[in-house]
Amino acid sequence: MLRVPCNCPINTGETPVSKDAHNDRLAKLSLREKLGYGLGDAGFNFYWAIIGSWLFYFYTDIFGISAAAAGTMFFVTKFIDAATDPAMGAIADATNTRWGKFRPYLLFGALPMAGAAVLTMSTPDLNEGGKLIWAYGTYSAMMLTYTILSTPYSSLSGVITSDTEERNSIFGIRFFFAYATGIFVGAATPDLAAHFGGENEAKGWQMTMALYSAIATLFFVVTFFSTKERVKPPASQKADPIQDIVHLFKCKPWLILFCLALIIMVTLTLRGSSAAYYFKYYVNRPDLMGLYIGIQMLCYAIGAISTPLLLKVVPDKARLLIILMSIVGILSVLFAFVGQPKSTGVVTIKNNESVTLYAKDLLEDKYVDGAEFTWSYDKKIFWIFKESIEINQKGSSITLNDFENKNVSVLQASKDDDGSTIKTDSAKLPTEIIVMFILNIFISLALGPKSPLTWSMYADSADYNEWKTGRRATAMTFSAATFSQKVGSALAGILMGTILSKMGYAANMVQSPDSSLGIVLIQTVVPGIFAFISVFILRYYDLGKQQLDSIQQELKDRELARQDT
Repeated sequence: MLRVPCNCPINTGETPVSKDAHNDRLAKLSLREKLGYGLGDAGFNFYWAIIGSWLFYFYTDIFGISAAAAGTMFFVTKFIDAATDPAMGAIADATNTRWGKFRPYLLFGALPMAGAAVLTMSTPDLNEGGKLIWAYGTYSAMMLTYTILSTPYSSLSGVITSDTEERNSIFGIRFFFAYATGIFVGAATPDLAAHFGGENEAKGWQMTMALYSAIATLFFVVTFFSTKERVKPPASQKADPIQDIVHLFKCKPWLILFCLALIIMVTLTLRGSSAAYYFKYYVNRPDLMGLYIGIQMLCYAIGAISTPLLLKVVPDKARLLIILMSIVGILSVLFAFVGQPKSTGVVTIKNNESVTLYAKDLLEDKYVDGAEFTWSYDKKIFWIFKESIEINQKGSSITLNDFENKNVSVLQASKDDDGSTIKTDSAKLPTEIIVMFILNIFISLALGPKSPLTWSMYADSADYNEWKTGRRATAMTFSAATFSQKVGSALAGILMGTILSKMGYAANMVQSPDSSLGIVLIQTVVPGIFAFISVFILRYYDLGKQQLDSIQQELKDRELARQDT
C-alpha cells in the first residue's frame, strides 16, 4: 500500500488549491476565510464587551439593583449557565448536517441571542424583588443563547485546520476583531446611550443594545457563509459525551488550561467591570470611562494581532504567557500606588454655585498680559468628537453660575501681540490620570495575546486528546473551556460585589474612604494577584511545539491510512 505525502501549496485566494483542499486537516487558509471567521468574534463582542465592562454598572446605577444582589446574581446565574456548556458541547459534537457540525448554529441562533440581549438591557418599572426576578430571567436567557452560539463558534476554530501556524494566524485575527469591537463598545456605549436616551438614560442603553445586536447578527451570517469544516472525527466514532468528559479530565494539558482560563478571566473581568466605578467615584471623571476602556480594548487588539510575531521571538506558548502575565501582575500592583487626583482636569459647576475663572491662573506660562480672551467650552459629541461652544463673554475672567453643562472643560482663546491665537484647556489634566492611562496601556498590551494563545492551546489539547485516545471531541473541549471562563467570570462578579458591599459602596453617592479603597483594589491589586496565580499554573504546562508537530503528522498519517482502507 503506497501513500504519497500531501504537499499542499498555500492558498492565497478563494479558489481551492486542490479537489481535496476542503478535506485537508492541515490546510492553508485563504485570507477571506480567516477574516470571515474573525468577524464572528467581532459579533460576540458586541455582547461580551457590554457584559464584561458595563453590565454590572448598568444593574447598580441604571436599573437600581444593589451591588451585593448584582454580585450574587452573576455568581448564581453564571454557574447555572456554565453547566450548559458541556451539554452544548455534546449536542454540537453529535450534530451532523450538510453545513457541518458547528456552522448551522451561527445561522439559526443569531436572532434569539439578539432578542435576549435587548430584554436584558430593558428596565421595566418594578419593585426591588421584581427587578431581581427580571434580571435573573433575562440575563440567564441571554447567556443561554450566547452558549448556543459561542460553543459551536469556538469549536469551529478547531476544525477549520489543524495546522499550528494557521491556527495562530486565525486566532490572532479573531481576537483582533474581538478587541477592535471592544474598543468601539467600551468607548462609545455611554455616549450612544446618552444620544438615544436623552433624559431617559435607561431607554438609551436599551436602544444601544438593539443597535449592537443587529450588527452582531449580520456578522454571524458572514461567518457562516465564509468558513469550511475540514477536520472530522473518525467515521466509526459514536457520540459518547460521558466518555469524552472522562477523557478531558485525564488530559493534563487541558486540565491546566481549564484552571488557567478561570484565573485569567477573573483578572480580565475585574479590570473591565471596575473601570466604570474607578473613574466615576475615585478619579471623579466619569467622562473618561469610555476613553479608558476604549484604549484598553485597542491595546488588547494590538497585542492579539502581534501574537504570531511574539511567537517567533518566544516560540513556546506557555513560556510566552508566563512572561506576559508576570508583566500584568507587576504593573497591576504598581497601579495601586497611583494617588487620587487632587484636581480633575475639568471645571465643575454645581447647582446654585458661582465659580470665577481667571485666564492667568488657567493659562500660566501661556498667559499674555493685555491679551483679549474669548471664553468657550468643549461639548463632547460621542467619544471621539468635540465641538467648541463660545460662551459670548470676553475678558481676563469669567463668572459661571449654575452653568447649563454641569461638568465642562473651558477653553480660552488668547490673541498674542503678533495676532496669533493661543488655545488651551482651562484646567490641566492631572499627572495621576496620565499615569493611570499609561499603566492601562502597558497592562492591556501584555494581556492582548492571552486569548489567541490560550484558545490556540485549547485546539492543541483537542489534537493531543485525539492522538492519545483515538476520539475527537472538539466541541466538548471548547465548551468545557467556556465553562471555565464563565466560572471565572462568576467568581469575579461575586468577589466584586462582596468587596463593594463590605466596603460600604452606595450607588450614585460620594463614597466613603473604605469604599474608595475597595474600588481601587478591584481595579489594581486584586487582578494583579490573580495574574501571578496564572504564572504559577503555567509552570506545569508541558505540551511544546516539537511534540505538537509530531502529533499533527501522526494524526494526518492515521487519516490517510483510514482513507486507504
